[in-house]
Amino acid sequence: MLFRSPERTTHDELASTLRNAAGEWLVRLDLFDVYVGPGTPPGMKSLAFALQFQHPERTLAESEIQGVQGRMTAAAARECGARLRER
Repeated sequence: MLFRSPERTTHDELASTLRNAAGEWLVRLDLFDVYVGPGTPPGMKSLAFALQFQHPERTLAESEIQGVQGRMTAAAARECGARLRER
């Protein structure tokens, strides 16, 4: 997932918010890129996270993952002032 967040928000704060919103199916969340520079709005930074979801007993449906990602996006906006970045 790609987010734009205020520069004052640490990646740990955003990652913690994402983990809490995702619930038990999120088994891995890794920050792999942080960018500040041309193309980024003033006072904002871009953060990219790799996500891994897993259910212990079955394959997750795409709609289930989309629901979790929706909760994550809403929590990031509400708690960190971050928004999902379009590619």
